[in-house]
Amino acid sequence: MRNIEELKKVKDRRPFEPFHIHMADGRDLRITHPDNVAWNPGDLTRVVFVGHTDRWEVRDLTLITSIRVPHHEGARDTEI
Repeated sequence: MRNIEELKKVKDRRPFEPFHIHMADGRDLRITHPDNVAWNPGDLTRVVFVGHTDRWEVRDLTLITSIRVPHHEGARDTEI
């Protein structure tokens, strides 16, 4: 993951499309709403993820290895 701009681009797509964030520890975080991921503009090293059950966690931006946007009807996924 090069920078916060790549994450922002996917988060701000309209219409919004759910996407997956792949972490260095092998986890796959599915983001189903644009409000489920946020960051502080003054500290672009950490990203906050909110899960489906009101749980949240703060992760280091450098631990994001890729972002995948699934497409419908058999089209290839977009990897960022």
